[in-house]
Formats: sequence, C-alpha cells, structure tokens
Amino acid sequence: MSASQRSPSPGVGSVARPTVSASPEAPLGPAASGPRSSPDRGRICVLSPPFARPAPCRQGRSPHGGGLLVVGPVYVPALPARGSALKAFADLAPRIRARTAPLWTVPPPTPPERLLGRRPPASVHPTPALLAEHLRGVRRAITTVQRAAPAWVDAFHVEDAPGALDSPGPVGEELWRLLAGSGLRPVTGPDREFRQQIACAKAAWAGGRGLGVRVLLGEPPDERLSDSARLMLRRLGLPAGSLDLLLDLGAVTDEHHQADKRALLALDLLLPLTTWRTVAVISGAFPRSIPDHAPDPFVEFERHDWDVWHLVRDSFGVPAGDGRPPSPSAFLYGDYGAQHTRGCDEPSRREGGPPWGVLRYTTERTFLLCRFPTDTTDRARIVRAAARRIVGCGDFRGHTYSAGDRWLYDCARGFGSRGSGNAEGWLRHGHVQHMTHVVDRLGAVSL
Repeated sequence: MSASQRSPSPGVGSVARPTVSASPEAPLGPAASGPRSSPDRGRICVLSPPFARPAPCRQGRSPHGGGLLVVGPVYVPALPARGSALKAFADLAPRIRARTAPLWTVPPPTPPERLLGRRPPASVHPTPALLAEHLRGVRRAITTVQRAAPAWVDAFHVEDAPGALDSPGPVGEELWRLLAGSGLRPVTGPDREFRQQIACAKAAWAGGRGLGVRVLLGEPPDERLSDSARLMLRRLGLPAGSLDLLLDLGAVTDEHHQADKRALLALDLLLPLTTWRTVAVISGAFPRSIPDHAPDPFVEFERHDWDVWHLVRDSFGVPAGDGRPPSPSAFLYGDYGAQHTRGCDEPSRREGGPPWGVLRYTTERTFLLCRFPTDTTDRARIVRAAARRIVGCGDFRGHTYSAGDRWLYDCARGFGSRGSGNAEGWLRHGHVQHMTHVVDRLGAVSL
C-alpha cells in the first residue's frame, strides 16, 4: 500500500509499512513549505497540535510574574523504555504527567551495552523473532503509560538490525508499528543514514504527529552540522512547524563541560533552517558511579544539567521576531531523569549486577546519593538506614510530595525486608521524585 493510500489516522493493526524508494535528494510527501521557502525561518512554535492541522503557539502569563509561560509540556526526560522508567512515569501525578513529554529510547534487547550515536563494528542483534518480540513489548509498554500524551521514541539501538528499515519481515513490521502506529513521534537526526530518515518521515506522515530531530552534540559544532541538517530537512519534506529539535548534549558531569557554549553554537546553526515546533536542550549530570574512595557513602553531585539549560535559556532573552533570536519560552528543559546518560544504552536482558545499590534524591542544586552493599544478609536494615538519611535531611520535601517521596518515607519507617525494594524499585522511585521536582521548579521559572 502506498503512502497516499494509507489512512491519515491509522490504528496499530491497520498501518501498512511501505518500502523505502525515495532518492537521497528528493523530498518525501506532498509539496510543502520546506526549510528554504518558509516565511517564518528561525521561529519556534511550541508543542502545536499534529502538523496536519497546524495551530498557533499557546502561551500565557506566568503566575510568578515576568515573562511568558508555556502551556503544555515543559520537561523532556530522556528515558530508556524499560520497567523502572515506564513505571515511574505511570506513578507521576496527573498534573506532572501533563507537563512532561518523554523522549523514550528503545534499549538494546540483549548484551552487549551499546553507545547512542555509534554503531557497533558488527551486528549484535538477536534473532528476528526475539527482536520483533522486544519491539512489540516496548510499543505496548510505552503506549500503556503514555495514554496518547505527546512523546518521542528513538529506535537507534535496533533500527540497524537486518530487515528493520526495508523488509516486510517481522522486525520491519514491528518497527513500523512502533514508529507510525503507536501515537508516538518518531526520531531521526542529521547523522542517521538516508534509509532511516526516509522511514521516519513516512512514519510521521502516517501517524500525523510530526517528527523529532535528535542532534547528539559531543563536540563543538561547525558548518558541517547545518549542511547535514539542511540536507536532512530537504529529504524529509515535512511541513514547517511539524519538527521538534531535540538538542542532546550528553553527559555534563563537571564544571568544565562548556556544554552551554556547544549548545549556543548549535542553535545558531540550526534555528534558522526551519520553523521548529519545539526546541528541547537535553543533558545529564547524574554520575555513572560513586567513587570507591568516597569517605562517606552519602554524597552529593552538582546538577550541571540544570545550570546548562538556564545558561542557554538566558542567552535568548529577546522575543521572537524577524531577524531576532527566538523567545526563551520555546526552550524546553531536558535531562536523563535520576540516572546517568548511559542508562539508555544498557540492554534489557542482563545477567547479574553490581554488588551495591543506590538511593537517590534531587535537591535544588544537587543529587543526593546514598550507596550501600547488596550482597549481604542484612540488606533490608542497610537500605532503611539509607532511606532515613535522605528523609532526615533538610531538603526532603515530605512524604506527600510524590509517590517517590512516599516510598522513601515508608522505607525509612518500616521494619523487616518487605518494602525495602530492589534495584529496579530504587531507580523507579528516584525517577518519580526527580521528575516531580523538575516540573515544579520549571513552573516557578519566569520565562
């Protein structure tokens, strides 16, 4: 079935997957105002409805005084589509979920661990049947917790599997259902191969919700970034205002990161290319591990990701207009939740784990972490002691603040092994309190 024959609002079971046949230079879909001809070049429309029916940006006055307040999602957590993060999103209060639009990353189904943005030297994928089952489970899990709310899905770790992009086999069918029939926004990028860009564009046309452009920015950008992005936009051929710019700065774990400078350089190169529906600046400051030589298992780490976003936002202080920088209200905050950036690269099926666990808590400026051994018969008592240290600190927001805070409070006051949790639960509750705190703090920021 061709793209023109497909229903504009297909269900999961009715989405036909076309083959990739466009040329590298040809735009996909009907003629539209592309990146070179748009009269609103460089402007941003924040979270407008599906691009089939464009609408103006929705903004209102901040109740905290000052500038503009974005109506709709304000927070983009980059999360792996696995149990701890999925359950955490489901645990959020409705008011927090309404302001949160996750960037879900499909994790590798089996070892080894991979790195987002880099392909392994050889194929490391399981059998087609196992990979199709993995994709089917991811789709069902995400759509269950999202409930048709806006979100993106990045299938980088599986889209290079044999038959994923241009085969009618089980892997290709499941990937197409995930990208086009799940209600999620597919993700591509200027560094992705041509076939992947075209497949995501076709999925965006079929799903009617637009498309995310994820730019992984590990090094200072130059004109090559704008050239590759311009070529990608020409290939996609999507209407102006249907694309979301997801600027991913990766890990920013020390004060010498200069990530804000990289972000500003990239925005100078990318913002003029088209009318972006959403711009999110994403980075992660959560540490991958606690040093073994730490004198106290209760340690703090600076939230450099929060600082980076504020620096970038404050650099765009002029309201949007012809020839002027866009309004900072269009820049959404993004991070990796209460987990290090490599959490999205870890395989779903792993054997064993580290001989220690971590309870985590997010404050205004830091992450509070309490590490404890797990290879002991006295684990429950040790976990509860760690929870008491967090609950007893001055930054604890109270047991009614979120489901994560409630779990910490109950764990600290409990007895026995029941309710002391496991690795997935500790991360789940850490995500809940973190995302709740971030959305509340963004609500207090005068945009």
